[in-house]
Amino acid sequence: MTLVRTLVRQKWLASCTAVLAASAVLAGCGSSGSDSGSDSGSGSTTSGKDSSASGLATAEKKVAALQAVAKTYPVPTASVPGVDKFKGRKVFYIPIVQQVPAFVATAGSTKQALSKAGLSQQVCDGKAQPTAIAACVQQAITADAAGIILDAIPYGMAQNALNAAKAKGIPIVIADQNPPTGVENSNQVSYVPGASSQATAMAWWIIADSKGKADLIIAQNADSPTAIKMVADSLPIYKKYCPGCKVTVKQITASTPALLASKASSNVLSNPNATYYYTEFEDSLQATLQGVQQSGRSAGVSVSTAAGSVNGLGLIKTGSVKAVVAADQLYMGYGVTDELLRMMTESGPIDEAQPMRLFTKDNIGSIKVTAAAQASGEWFGDGSFQADFAKLWGIG
Repeated sequence: MTLVRTLVRQKWLASCTAVLAASAVLAGCGSSGSDSGSDSGSGSTTSGKDSSASGLATAEKKVAALQAVAKTYPVPTASVPGVDKFKGRKVFYIPIVQQVPAFVATAGSTKQALSKAGLSQQVCDGKAQPTAIAACVQQAITADAAGIILDAIPYGMAQNALNAAKAKGIPIVIADQNPPTGVENSNQVSYVPGASSQATAMAWWIIADSKGKADLIIAQNADSPTAIKMVADSLPIYKKYCPGCKVTVKQITASTPALLASKASSNVLSNPNATYYYTEFEDSLQATLQGVQQSGRSAGVSVSTAAGSVNGLGLIKTGSVKAVVAADQLYMGYGVTDELLRMMTESGPIDEAQPMRLFTKDNIGSIKVTAAAQASGEWFGDGSFQADFAKLWGIG
């Protein structure tokens, strides 16, 4: 994963200047990954024991809910009429890099969902290159595709090609990206951000696990505005509910993967009292563990991450990692398919949620830590949403 993110960033930054000049809706050019950190913690001197106790109680309730198997799913309620008119048509799924495990899982679940609606799927590898992404979009246009699903690809990476697809009346869903400021979803283009509150979920666990006394380092991924926003959205949780917590944000970047371990070590050594280290995405987890070990503080620092897979969850069992947030990729496939069908039938886009679950030593034993189990959605619930979506599409 680290190598993949590096390729994405290097190839994307190479085209960023030209794209910025051409596009007012560009969402994907990241920052340079500054080494500077910021301390957002207020310390316990600004609040009394009452607010600390109240915040801890709230965090413990949140953690209990986040660790539980889903009893219900956020399936939309409005039906999607006219889906049968598109039977036999093809949808293009274009991930930014095809071999990323999360995209492999989503491709599989999207194919499954589309087949229920009578459509087929064509996967085209974006290869983290604007030219390759544009070529995939052009293939979709030539094939008279019923729709296009981009995954983790900013619109600006292939703006001209996507504009051409829009002109042909092909609806476009952009998954795992926040919409640019001022851009609203429409039947032409709609953003489905996915599980964008993973950093917030981790904040609740850190508050609860530390009993409101965490000295936390957050290694924020500086490679995309979406990643930066996820951490930024979590910081008010610490401020309001954990007056005894100290939070230090340090930026990391996948553009220099060989330096991730030394960066983690430096982060810990420069914050010698740190007790928690949250690295934002799993692709930096192995390097983080190596760096924390190099610092000599492994025994005193609890490491956690998000966007988890079998890799991170397996490390919970060994004790190397204390908490991992994972997103339901099976549901994501059905969610983006639902969004696309609504756009194709001009029913109007809606907000599509993506379930996630927090895993720790307390619940890791309840699941099979295998790729097959992750792809099946059984980590998260009973999968009943599949039949619910089918009913909405008039095929249940």
